[in-house]
Amino acid sequence: KQWYQRRVREEEAVWDELFLIKVNVGVFEDLFSKLTSNELIQLKGSINKLFRKCVEGLRDEHSIKSLNILMTLSCLVRAVWRRDLGEGFRAVDVLVGFDEAEQVMSTLIEQLHRILVSNQLQELKYYAILFLKILTTVSDNISQNTMIEYLMMHSLWLSLCKVIVTPAVRSSLGSHSLSLLSLLLNYRKHEYSNPYSMKIAGCDDELLLNGFGEILLNYINRYNNTALAARQNLNQSYTEYISSWIYWTTPTTDQENETKVDLSLLLCLYEIVHLNRSFTTVLTQTMSSTASSDSTEGEIQKGAECHSNLISTFLTFSSLIFSNIKQNMAAAQLCFDILLCVSEDNYANAFMHDENQVFPVFIYRTKLRHRKDNKKELTAMSLAYTLLDLTSEFLMTNLTKNFPFELYSKCYRVIHRILCYQKKCRVRLNYPWPTLWNSIISAVKWSNSLQMDDPEIINNYIQVSRIFNMFVMYGDTFLPNPGSYDELYYELLRQHGVFDSLNETGLKYKEATHKEACKDLLSNLHNVRAIVNHFSPKIEAWSTANKISTPTPEEVMDIVRSNYDTLTLKLQDGLDHFERYSEVPKEQQFFTNLVRQICKEKRETTTVQIETAAYHKFTTASNIGQI
Repeated sequence: KQWYQRRVREEEAVWDELFLIKVNVGVFEDLFSKLTSNELIQLKGSINKLFRKCVEGLRDEHSIKSLNILMTLSCLVRAVWRRDLGEGFRAVDVLVGFDEAEQVMSTLIEQLHRILVSNQLQELKYYAILFLKILTTVSDNISQNTMIEYLMMHSLWLSLCKVIVTPAVRSSLGSHSLSLLSLLLNYRKHEYSNPYSMKIAGCDDELLLNGFGEILLNYINRYNNTALAARQNLNQSYTEYISSWIYWTTPTTDQENETKVDLSLLLCLYEIVHLNRSFTTVLTQTMSSTASSDSTEGEIQKGAECHSNLISTFLTFSSLIFSNIKQNMAAAQLCFDILLCVSEDNYANAFMHDENQVFPVFIYRTKLRHRKDNKKELTAMSLAYTLLDLTSEFLMTNLTKNFPFELYSKCYRVIHRILCYQKKCRVRLNYPWPTLWNSIISAVKWSNSLQMDDPEIINNYIQVSRIFNMFVMYGDTFLPNPGSYDELYYELLRQHGVFDSLNETGLKYKEATHKEACKDLLSNLHNVRAIVNHFSPKIEAWSTANKISTPTPEEVMDIVRSNYDTLTLKLQDGLDHFERYSEVPKEQQFFTNLVRQICKEKRETTTVQIETAAYHKFTTASNIGQI
């Protein structure tokens, strides 16, 4: 018995000394990479013991020891999951062992919680979160990552909340915490009640919600400043602008890599906005940002200074994303999903339409040859005005052969929701509506010229026709003045060929595969065609009588004003109603693919190495008794 106890003490001493030695990550991973799957399985007992000893070692609050253990666990998890072991439960068995998995993982999560909520060094907290990120991203399909199941049974919600509400920790680890949270929120969220989603949905802690907002505001501001500076440098001359078209498909440059979107943080913003109604107040309140603004360009500085709340900052961010959807397609979809959620919220709409809440928001405008000056003077406007400007800019600058119908559909839905609110609350926004009308009509004209047989196209046309019906039938409740009606009718008459082509498209596919959708399209086009058919003969008769081939816009509007009384329109039902945004079922596949992409990117970019200076800090802390 004494001999056995002595051997146990000696073995424990060996483990204690082992965890005081700095981990050589390269050698560790190289050794495991040389093992075949069968060899790895044969070492199951030894791996289980190493994992268990690591977890037991975390109970000792020694800084160096805890750091080395976290690095060892990170390397071990990555090494095992890199081997093709079949189903996820096989990897869990090789790592922990089924018989002890519940107990060992429970202890591990308990110790990670202790590290994150205690007064440990921030660097140690970072490596605790790094290990958790590695644990959640070992598989592309996050729902098949059985290790996360233990994070569902033993929630880390309070640990992450502690990081987010503590200012000193939030500034350095906040973005990492939200990145981890975004992945946990998407673990089988449509299969059962995800505990993290339930916590987010029911959260009314003002301090925590403000912490979320501050982290996201800082990230978005940093992205905006970096992206704006990069684009200033990339577009120096007309020759370079032409070259950007010629070499559009060349590999991304270093500058483009610098402005790569962190999809995990954008996904986290979406999840919070989508799940938590209380977060709307955070979106609208003024917050300070620690994002640097060292740029020397006046325009960039100007844009950075005027971001005073999360919504206005996000509008600038969205304009940058929309200007390059080829590289940022997933981010663009997320931006529109967020805008859909915001535009459906009454409180957010009231804030955005409040004439006393004006902000000088910078909207990035893509260089177009037909625009003499892409720069627009930055003036304080309501956020609803800026949002409509953003949608108009998107509609005009993404007319490509590979037409993004889904993004355009979401853009139309955002516009429709804004109009529904204005009609409901009788808000008369002083906006240059012809700009928006022309953008919508130009987008329809281009998409219809592609002549693609796709039901999504018909749905887009239905949305457009409903938007114009909103203006025709209810414009008197939200258009700024009666003259706006004259301008609307003038644009419909001037661009009547576009609506004629839509009618032809509806007739063409009426008896084909899109029968019901085409019937709906033709019904929604009735009023626009009635306006064209009513006023066109009047204009022709006036032109003949006055011997004028082409009347001026003012003359056309005079004819329109004098012939309103004889116009007959059809009342359209449900124009001011919309189906609220829902992930299920249309968005499910997008989010599945998005989380796969995030897991892959995080796995490829996450490193376990520690700098010598940082490691020396742990050594110093241990030597002076901070254990």
